[in-house]
Amino acid sequence: MSGATISVIIAIVGVGGTLASAVITQILTQRAELQRLEREERIRLAEQRTADDQRRIDQLRNCYVQMNAHDRHYRDAMLAYAYALKSGSAETDAAEVASARRAQRDTRAEAQLIASDAVLDLESRVNTQLTIAYRRLMEAADESDSSTRQARLKQVIDLLDSIIPQLGHVRALMRVEVTASQELPDWYNPEIGLAQNQLADY
Repeated sequence: MSGATISVIIAIVGVGGTLASAVITQILTQRAELQRLEREERIRLAEQRTADDQRRIDQLRNCYVQMNAHDRHYRDAMLAYAYALKSGSAETDAAEVASARRAQRDTRAEAQLIASDAVLDLESRVNTQLTIAYRRLMEAADESDSSTRQARLKQVIDLLDSIIPQLGHVRALMRVEVTASQELPDWYNPEIGLAQNQLADY
């Protein structure tokens, strides 16, 4: 093999190496850029999921704050009306009950589209007792016989008092769902409340 041939081969290998080096560098650069873009997309998607989760929690928190407040206010308004009936006139208290009832109903309608099934199930037991208490309270308000009225009002007051523990259990579950608390308290019991046959006695 002549020196000229060897020189040509060396030149070809050199040029090929230079070209190959450029191609390999280009491929590695493109791969690194692709990995960078994929990493940025993963970060963007994770941030989007976090923002969506936070928005959902904020919406849920607002819903739960309203539902908790209106359940309590409805219960408190009925209790105030029951005590007012026991002692005499209660016109302003009757208007407050009607207003609290409307607010509670509107809040529950919104919650039925947002709240979890677990919260809705537990809160519906509270609502059942509130509904029974309202019906019994209206019957007592219309009762003309004083002793019968007093007996009915006592039943209503007892029923309204029994709602307090249930409200606490609903609130405990709500707090976990909006990440205000990490776990349910030891005293939490989703079965708290009166059995259906006991409710019927009121």
